Amino acid sequence: MGAQSGRALPVEGAEAGNVVTATAFLKAFNDGRMQHVGKRVVVIGGGDTAMDCVRTAVRQGAISVHCVYRRDRGNMPGSQREVAHAEEEGVQFVWQAQPEAFLGNADNRVTGVRCQRIHLGLPDATGRQTPRVIEGSSFTIEADLAIKALGFDPEDVSAMSGSKDLALTNWGTLKIDWRNLMTSQHGVFAAGDIVRGASLVVWAIRDGRDAAAAIDVYLRSKQDAESRQVKAAE
Repeated sequence: MGAQSGRALPVEGAEAGNVVTATAFLKAFNDGRMQHVGKRVVVIGGGDTAMDCVRTAVRQGAISVHCVYRRDRGNMPGSQREVAHAEEEGVQFVWQAQPEAFLGNADNRVTGVRCQRIHLGLPDATGRQTPRVIEGSSFTIEADLAIKALGFDPEDVSAMSGSKDLALTNWGTLKIDWRNLMTSQHGVFAAGDIVRGASLVVWAIRDGRDAAAAIDVYLRSKQDAESRQVKAAE
C-alpha cells in the first residue's frame, strides 16, 4: 500500500472519457497506448507530476498544452526550473485559475475546460494565501484531453490491511512512532508514502532502511526477552 490514488476533482464533467489522471496518462505514454499528435491538452495542477505531464504532452506533438494552477507562480509547489523548461518548450501556464466544469459532446468526450479566475486572499495558518473564486470570471480553454495532476491520496489502509487497529492521521496516512517507525499495532512497522504521503522514491528507500533497522532491534529485544524467560524457568 502507498499513496498512489489520484485526487478527485469534484466538478461537472470530471468523469468524461478523456479526462484522465496523471498516473493513467503517464502509464499509457510509457506503454505506447496514448498518442496526442495534433491534440489540445489541458493539465490541472502545479506540482512536479503536472510538469511531467505537460512536457510529455509537448513531446508527443500536442498542438497546444495549457497548465492551469489556482495560485501564482511564486506559490507553485513544483520545481521552478521545470516550469521554466516547460515554458521554453511552449507550455502555456494559466495562473490563478481553477476548473469549474469539463465541457463535453454527445459522445461524452471533453471539448473544453471552463475555468474561473482566482484571487489570493489572506494567508492561512500555514502562511499560504487562500484562493477565492472571482465571480463572473469564467473562461474556456479548448481541449481534446484533460489531465488531473492534483496530487495523490493514501490508499484505504483499513480495507487493504483488514485491520481496524491501525491508527491514522487526519490525512489518512498511517500514524507511527517516528523513534522506531512502529504503528499503533504492536510489532507492525510502516515506512514510505503510506506514512509520509506522496513523496520521492529516495525518501521511501531511506525510510525502508530505517524501518529494517528498527525491526531488527525489535526482534532482537524480543528474542532476548524470550531467552531470559526460558532461563528463569529452568
